Amino acid sequence: MNNKKFAIISFFLFSFHLFIYRIKGIEVISSTIVKKDVNLLGTDLSYALIDVEFDQDIYLYDSLACPNYNCTDIPINKNIDCTCDYTDMDECPKIRDASCMNPCNATEKICKGEWTTITSESEKTYTTSEDIFFRMKADSFGCKGLFLKVLPINGYGQVYINGKTPSSSHSRYSSGFSPERNMLFNICPSDNWNVSEHYTFTDSWSRDTYFIRIQPLSKNYTFKMIIHSNDVPNSPINTSDCQAASSDHICITAGEVMYGLLQDNGFEHYSFQVKKAGFYYFNFPSIYQSTNIYISNEYQFPNSSYTTWKLEQDYENNMVLYLNPIDSSTPLIIYLSIHTVYATDYSFSVTTEGNRYKYSLESLSTQPGTLALVNSARLLLPIITYDSSIFVTSKIFSAIYPQFDINPLWPVPPRFIESTSFNFLNILQPPLGSFKPKSFQVAFILSVSGEFIENYSTILNSSLQFLGTIFDQNDNPFDLIIDFKEKNLECNNTEFQKVLGYIEKTESTLFNVSDIDELNNYRYSLDSLTISDAWVGCSNKALSLLQMETVTKNVSTRLCPYIVTDPEWTSDPCCSEIARYYQCCNPSMVSKNVTEFVSVNQSLVGDQCSSKECTTSVLSDYGSSLTGIDDCAVPSTEPKRLELASITVLRDCKSKLVPPFCNNDTDCNGYGDGKCNLYTRTCLPDFDTIDLEYVKCVLSKLSPGTLFSLLESSTKVNDTVVNKVFTDHLREDCIGYNYIKDRSTYIWSTGYHMDNCYAVQSQECIDESCLTYHDTCIESIYTGWNFRLVSHVDNCTDWGICPYLSCNENTYTENGVDESCEDACLSKDFCGYCTNEDTQCHVANEFTNKTSCQTQNQICLLPNGEYDLTATSESDCRSKGKCSVPCSYKCSSILLNNEDDYCAILTLGMNSTNCALLNNPVGTTEWSTEANVCINRIVTNEQQCTTTGGGYTWIDCSAKLEGECSGPLEDVKLCSLKPIECQTEQECLQAGTCSDQFYFSTLANYHYPVGLGRCVFPHDQYQYLVTCEDSEQQDSPNGCYSIEPEVLTQTSCQDSGGVWWIPARNQTVCTSQMGCKILESYETNLPYNFHFNEMDQESCEGCIDSFNKWTNKFDWTSATWLPGVYKPIVWNTAKSFIPNENREVFNYQLFYKSVTKATKAQVADLFRSEAYCRMERLQSNLNSITCSCSGEGGSQCFTASTPLLGQTKPCSGVSSSFSFDYGRIDFTNDSISQSCQSLSISQISREIYTSAQKESLASNFVSYKKADKYGVKNENDAIIGTLLGDGVMIKSQDGIKEVTICLAISGSNSSKYPIFDFAIQIDDESTPTPIQSNKLFTKISNETDSGRDEFLMLCSIVTIKDGGNPIYFPINRMDKWESESKEAFDSTSRALMYTLAAFFLVVSLWGLFELCLIAIGRYKNRDVPVKRNFQLTHLLIGVVTLFITIRAIYFFIMPSGNLSDSPIADYILVVLPTFIYFTAFNILLVLWYVIVFLVLKKNKSAESLTKRLFTIVLVINAFLYLLFIAIVLVFQYTKSEPSNDCGSRIVIPIESSTPQRVVSIVYAVIQALISLVMGAAFIYLGGRLFIVMRSTNIKVGSKSNHQRKIFILSFVCSIGFLLHCAFVLILVAGNVNSMIFSFVGLIITEIIPACSILFCFDQRSKNNTSTASATTRGSSSRGGVSSKREKGTRLSTMISDSRQNSTNTNSNSPSEYSNNDLESPNNSSVNTPTSGNED
Repeated sequence: MNNKKFAIISFFLFSFHLFIYRIKGIEVISSTIVKKDVNLLGTDLSYALIDVEFDQDIYLYDSLACPNYNCTDIPINKNIDCTCDYTDMDECPKIRDASCMNPCNATEKICKGEWTTITSESEKTYTTSEDIFFRMKADSFGCKGLFLKVLPINGYGQVYINGKTPSSSHSRYSSGFSPERNMLFNICPSDNWNVSEHYTFTDSWSRDTYFIRIQPLSKNYTFKMIIHSNDVPNSPINTSDCQAASSDHICITAGEVMYGLLQDNGFEHYSFQVKKAGFYYFNFPSIYQSTNIYISNEYQFPNSSYTTWKLEQDYENNMVLYLNPIDSSTPLIIYLSIHTVYATDYSFSVTTEGNRYKYSLESLSTQPGTLALVNSARLLLPIITYDSSIFVTSKIFSAIYPQFDINPLWPVPPRFIESTSFNFLNILQPPLGSFKPKSFQVAFILSVSGEFIENYSTILNSSLQFLGTIFDQNDNPFDLIIDFKEKNLECNNTEFQKVLGYIEKTESTLFNVSDIDELNNYRYSLDSLTISDAWVGCSNKALSLLQMETVTKNVSTRLCPYIVTDPEWTSDPCCSEIARYYQCCNPSMVSKNVTEFVSVNQSLVGDQCSSKECTTSVLSDYGSSLTGIDDCAVPSTEPKRLELASITVLRDCKSKLVPPFCNNDTDCNGYGDGKCNLYTRTCLPDFDTIDLEYVKCVLSKLSPGTLFSLLESSTKVNDTVVNKVFTDHLREDCIGYNYIKDRSTYIWSTGYHMDNCYAVQSQECIDESCLTYHDTCIESIYTGWNFRLVSHVDNCTDWGICPYLSCNENTYTENGVDESCEDACLSKDFCGYCTNEDTQCHVANEFTNKTSCQTQNQICLLPNGEYDLTATSESDCRSKGKCSVPCSYKCSSILLNNEDDYCAILTLGMNSTNCALLNNPVGTTEWSTEANVCINRIVTNEQQCTTTGGGYTWIDCSAKLEGECSGPLEDVKLCSLKPIECQTEQECLQAGTCSDQFYFSTLANYHYPVGLGRCVFPHDQYQYLVTCEDSEQQDSPNGCYSIEPEVLTQTSCQDSGGVWWIPARNQTVCTSQMGCKILESYETNLPYNFHFNEMDQESCEGCIDSFNKWTNKFDWTSATWLPGVYKPIVWNTAKSFIPNENREVFNYQLFYKSVTKATKAQVADLFRSEAYCRMERLQSNLNSITCSCSGEGGSQCFTASTPLLGQTKPCSGVSSSFSFDYGRIDFTNDSISQSCQSLSISQISREIYTSAQKESLASNFVSYKKADKYGVKNENDAIIGTLLGDGVMIKSQDGIKEVTICLAISGSNSSKYPIFDFAIQIDDESTPTPIQSNKLFTKISNETDSGRDEFLMLCSIVTIKDGGNPIYFPINRMDKWESESKEAFDSTSRALMYTLAAFFLVVSLWGLFELCLIAIGRYKNRDVPVKRNFQLTHLLIGVVTLFITIRAIYFFIMPSGNLSDSPIADYILVVLPTFIYFTAFNILLVLWYVIVFLVLKKNKSAESLTKRLFTIVLVINAFLYLLFIAIVLVFQYTKSEPSNDCGSRIVIPIESSTPQRVVSIVYAVIQALISLVMGAAFIYLGGRLFIVMRSTNIKVGSKSNHQRKIFILSFVCSIGFLLHCAFVLILVAGNVNSMIFSFVGLIITEIIPACSILFCFDQRSKNNTSTASATTRGSSSRGGVSSKREKGTRLSTMISDSRQNSTNTNSNSPSEYSNNDLESPNNSSVNTPTSGNED
């Protein structure tokens, strides 16, 4: 195979591969939707975010596509360049060949300044904070179109391009009001329209030089500029076969330029046929006004609601589409509609020839990437379709820059572009995730602050349609329709910590900035981070652990209750901006679904989280915070209120600048240096003095908060401070000498030439607080407004005054010739009077030389240079004064001879030449130069005039009323008002001026003669506003009137439906005109200006939280009589021009900026506190929840203990408040002694003070007095009240005087604690202490706005001392709380315990008595040779006595409460006696056991009875006391050490550990079991003994006595122990804490059994007294044997005798073994109770 064949095959395979790949198209990998909620700067937003992943990257196209055009002016000689090159700053313009005949503009203006020279096919990034200029030399010889693209990377700006001049006038520019776009210009030669044919921009395309200006709108603007150029196609256009889709459409041919003209709200329809597949370029260059272009392949007459593509940018719209015919024989019809808002010309083209510039979405950064995706997709819902034609109007649906962590908050969403709370232009890009390739993402706003737009489920079931404006790498357009599935975000603690790190870093910076724009930047960044996947995922996780419920509540809202299609929408002021012009949008009560936190899902927390108690507490706080988060928000009107207050101060203090009228220097005391200018009759300004007074006035009236920021942390104002502020604002300026505003001033103006706009008239503004006159032109119709400086610093000495000439605006006019005042004012001598060397002088022109001047001696000076030479005395002169205003007016002709009636020839085209032609014979006509009118001099009356011919009009000015003073409509200025001066002072004092005079002056409207009435009409709906008709009407406080006169009389006006308005000439008429004055909402006027709407008084004053004011529309200024001043006349020599001077003076605009910056710093404090409050409530809680439930868990998850509620900065002299979700703090004017303080307010939970009692091992038969849950203690540790709610910690450095604290309370007064109060805890004090407030009251919170229930608040006025961090709690308490002692028990319990103690004591004394008897008996027998062994009965009595004694001691000590915290006391006085109690009775049981089972049954083991008896007693008690030791040790050393991971967030009560609980249960069971066994044993053994004794003969003592005592012991002990078993079980299992129950139980189970023992073994019986003799008898009968041996012998004998006796029925009985000394006659130690011994 040769190379040629191989190449052909390879090419074929490669092409086939591309073809197959292209057919394959785009594949969707996944499409998901997720819901995210965020609070952005106080506004709750809910988003549905859609992410579509493809198998390919996304590409877009820019294009340079000019329509076909044949450039006929291409130079023939390519070697000589005659074009004008202004790109070289060193040679501007560049020198050309001498043969070039076309002129270049060589003026200094076009070559002045600095610029950057750029070239075609370049791409570069720039950053600027001020205007930056570029110039580019155009192609000199070709016919090339220019491609200019500017991408706003950070910030926004305007782009201007002009092919003729650097001026922005008639430039093509990027936008009017919406700079949020990627700016693309296609500059084509066909764009240079002829201005006579098209009223639009001209000369944008050029062969000379392109002038480009970038104007940053943000503080810092970073942009990329891309430039290309390419040849323009010049082939002829064949339009002959163009077929329109219908008779209502205009056919478009590819490459043809289409022109049109539409009036307001006009439509024009076009159609275009796509006959072959390919790229089509739609280009709509800049036009005079904005147009909307709707393009569709579906709808024949597309409009904003029904269309496929929308091109709605302000200017320069273009689009690239890949289109296919329907099939080879059927073209695709594209329908195109042009819609205009305002009347305008337009042009556009659709072409197939152009240059495409492909770029990937990934190549763009976030902001330009988002802006590039407009018009790329739309969302299809069953009823409605959402699209995003331009970014600024995409307030619901928009495509966003694809990121792994999808975030719709950058660029700033369109919904926030018009926000008044921050300037979106200065928001910088927050930290975001990285670009996600091969992805397309869109955002849909579901709701805004509770106002639902669409349900999430609706969006979940919608479809996303791509519009074919984005492409894959193979140029395939995306034209898919895609559905999506829901995605659930998981809580990833690692990612959450990254986001938290960003948040904490931002917070650390946020609280160190005071600049409002910078602060808003960080606020915006903070909130933007909370919509990240990690934050939302973990928020959802936290929410899943909460039980929330949705309830319907009546809440106060300003939200619109209707949708746009509802009929009520247009009339509701909360919906329609038009309705809002006539009514206020006041809050109304509506039913609203409110989601409330109910509780924490304990089971889920236990399953999913560590530290259950801590997590539960945090979740509870988190749930409450979600409900109360809106309490952090700054009221929407507060920033505006603060700023308006400062602006008002600046305006009010400017009254200090107004020079008063004066007659002498005395009248000027307090103004300037106290000099009167006798020429103007006003006081002379001394700039430094007056400016200093102004500064002093402002500083004395500014709010303390603003002053605190302005003076850098001080509010002290004295002369030193005033001088410093004054000095800090000195700047060089050109100033004059006679007027305080003879300095640099400003004009609020636009780039448009508008003669009929009040705002652009000379206002002499010296700073931006200047009040303007409201007019239609400033109502957001015209753009490019700026506060333009008018300064003469550069040519200061050219400006000034001439002492003897009257110059106006530095110009002197004489005989119609203007010249500069300096040139006209030559050195001259004159006769007159000058106030000083720097003022204008009275010039007496009658005296031409010094000699004649000196003959006059005196001159009577009148205002404004007038004088009187006839006055002969000072009093005569004073009577010749003048009034400051005229007393009245009269209608008069404007002819110089004051001719009031004549016949005017007003035919069309009449001029001086035509008038002269009619002057035949001579004298017939005369041309009046002053009136520009031709007058017929022959006609002398009206009848003759009107019958002379057409156009002849009789003028009779003197017959007209004042308000109707004008000529005919053809020449209204032929008549005009002329003033009538006041003749006397009395007349003058009745006169004055109404401020409505402005509206009847030529300054307001030069089309009207001065004083002619206005025919006013109500404002009407025009386009989208209620206003006056632009370019047709002007606005006024009384309504709209035509720019040019249309009616001239009151009757004509009323006939046309208007109201005739004439100037007010008296105070009553002037001030009787009232209206509703409102703040302007237009950004195209100076800040905080006003205008009047058409609300009536009730509606105006009924507006809630507004700045509306029902007030006078106009002000009346009374006239001042200015008498003549009698002065000596002087010959002045060599007087010449007095120039202004450059020197440092106070700069009002600089001071304005300082004041507004300080005010904004105060606003910044509010917003900072809001951000801190909002984030603190969510951030720390969510962090703890995430750590516990999705992280490592443990104590590191819980660090915050005192959540910060926020920060506030109250100031001296101003009242303010700080609100939070459970209360508020109100500061009065006197709360802060001086300056301002920054306070931090934190929440202190009352849970910290939860009362808890320690658990003990002792049985709960003693009921301690239960402590109140949130008890407040006094110094005696007695609980004297309770906390009624959470407290607040107020961190203050300098103390606060009389601040009102209101806190929510959850309880009420009770008989126990009847008094409301506040308690304070300072620093490390362990418990709050009552403050005994005498300034206490309650109030109900107002929570209707937030939808939460109202709650009761307890309020108190308190004073906070210097330093410390006091904590305040609302409490209720008892009256005499200081002296209250600690009581462990109530009085009933104490009485019962002392009674028990007394009972135990009596029994104890009885037992001690018995022990004494035993001791005495043993003492008496001390000399007996054979001593008796120790008897068990003695041990029994001793043990019982010990038990009873300990019980007595316990109950005597217990009521004092001293044993409550002592575990040893528990063990010794409670637990040990119980075992002693068992010991006592088991001795008796063992004795009876031996008798019943060993002795009576003749058991062989009875032979070792004594040993066995002691062994049993020892073993049983050893077991009992080992058990006692084991229980005590286990309980003592297995204490619960509660792990509190939360710090002081919660109090985990001290509880028994699991081993302790087990031991407690075992202990109780053992008690009950032993009691049960012993009770049963007493029944059985006692019963057996009783039966045996009743059935046998008793040899010794009384049988009945034995039986009775056995019965008593058996009955009492069995009942006692059985009841003791039940008693213990009831106390422990039933948790009974009744002292009465314990009292009864202890008597029955302990005292009575003990008494029975002592009674039955009473040592005073006969048997006990004869022990010695019995013993003696026993001894003698057995012989003298050793005691050791005798013991065994006696026991054996006893057993033997017992056995013998048992066989002899009725002969022997066990009584001999059951006497008091069972050993008789064998002297055994075993005893049973008897009544006596046998003799």
